[in-house]
Amino acid sequence: MTTPGAVPSAVGFVDLVDAASLQALMDSYQKVIGLANAVIDLDGVVIARAGWQDLCTRFHRANPETCRRCIECDAALAAGMARGEQFAVYRCRNGLVDTASPVIVAGRHVANVFTGQFFVAPPDPEFFRRQAGEFGFDESSYLAAVARVPVISEARVEAIAAVYAQLAQVLATNGLDRLRRLETERRLEEANRGLARRTQELEAANKELEEFSYSMSHDMRAPLRALDGFSKILLEEHATRLDAEGKRLLNVLRDNALRMGRLIDDILRFLRLGRRAMQCGPVDMADLAREAFAELQPKASHRRLNVGALPPAWGDREMLRQVLLNLLSNAVKFSAGGGDSAIEIGGAARPEENVYAVTDHGVGFDMRYVNKLFGVFERVHSVGQYEGTGIGLAIVKRIVERHGGRVWAEGKVGEGATFHFSLPQRSQ
Repeated sequence: MTTPGAVPSAVGFVDLVDAASLQALMDSYQKVIGLANAVIDLDGVVIARAGWQDLCTRFHRANPETCRRCIECDAALAAGMARGEQFAVYRCRNGLVDTASPVIVAGRHVANVFTGQFFVAPPDPEFFRRQAGEFGFDESSYLAAVARVPVISEARVEAIAAVYAQLAQVLATNGLDRLRRLETERRLEEANRGLARRTQELEAANKELEEFSYSMSHDMRAPLRALDGFSKILLEEHATRLDAEGKRLLNVLRDNALRMGRLIDDILRFLRLGRRAMQCGPVDMADLAREAFAELQPKASHRRLNVGALPPAWGDREMLRQVLLNLLSNAVKFSAGGGDSAIEIGGAARPEENVYAVTDHGVGFDMRYVNKLFGVFERVHSVGQYEGTGIGLAIVKRIVERHGGRVWAEGKVGEGATFHFSLPQRSQ
C-alpha cells in the first residue's frame, strides 16, 4: 500500500506533468532569459528542453569522450540536488557553466531543472583550440560555436538560478497536485464503483481537471511574475539600449502577463466553486441585486437599475451574489454607450422553480452563437473588443447548476440581451 502523500515508485515525473505545456513554458523561459534549459528526470529522460547551444549539440554531446564529461557534469549537479541544495552551479570539464534546481514531489527527488551552456567570463581561445585538437573537432567551426555561447556575470547567474529554483518549486507543486488528483480519482473510482451518479460526478471532475489544468494554472503565477519582473528591469535599467519597437514589445509582454494573471484568478475562482461547501438559507434577491449593482459604481454611473418583482430564493447568498454581480456587470459592459440606459431585473415564481432575468438594451448578440455564451473562454464578440476573461458567464452557469437550476439567454444584435436563470423552490 502506498503511504499517503508519497510518490509511488511506479510513477515517474513524466507521469505528473503535461509534457506539451511544460515544453511551451520552457520555450518561453528560454526566449525571455536567453539561456538553454532542460527538465531531466533522475533516469536521464529529457522531458523538455529549449535553446541548447551548437557547442553542446554538434560537438560535446556528439563526441563519446566529451559526452562523458557532460554526463559527469549532470551527475555532479544532480548530486548537489540530492544533498538538499536549492540550486547548484557547476563548470564542466568541457569549459561551460551549468546550473540545476531540484524538483521534489511529496518528499521524493524526481527530476532537475537545468539551465546553462554559458560562460561567466570571456572564454580562453587557447583552451578551446587545444580541446578542438584533442577531440578532432574542426577548429574554425568549433571556435565559431564557442563565440556564440553567451557570457553572463556571476550576479546574473545567481538571479537566473533563483528564477529556475522558483520554476522547480512550481513544477513540484504541480506534480504534487497531479499526484493528489490521481490518488483522489483512484479512491473515488474504488468507492463509487457501480453507482451511476457518483461515476458521473467523477467523470465531470476529471473533465474539468483536464480541461482547465488546475494544477498548472494555479502555479503559473511564479513564472508570470518572473516575466513581468525581467521585462520591467529591461525597461527601467536598459531603456537607452532599446528602440521604440523593443519597448513596445516589452510593454506588450507585461500587459499579457497581467492579463494572464487575471485569467488565472478567474479560472481558479471557477474551479473553487466545485469544492466550496454551500451554506444555504433564504435570500432576498431584490436586496441582493441592489447590493451587487452598487458594487459596480462608478463603472455603471451612467446606468440605472430597475428592480421588478423578485421572488425570494433559497441558496448560498454569496454564490447568488456572484451570479447577480456577473450578470449585471455583463449588462453594464454591453449596454449602449452614452445616455441614460436602464438595466432591468425581474422574476416570477413558478410551481417548482423561481425564474429571474437580467435585461440590457445594448449591443446584443446573434442567437446562432447562444450555445457559446456560458462556456469557458467562449465569446461571441472579438477578444479585445470588450474587457473580460471569458469566464464570468461560465461561473454563473456553474453556481446556478450547483443550486439545481438552469441558465439560458436571448438576444438580438443591436437591441440588447436577456439572461435568465432558475432556482428550485425550497421544497424541491
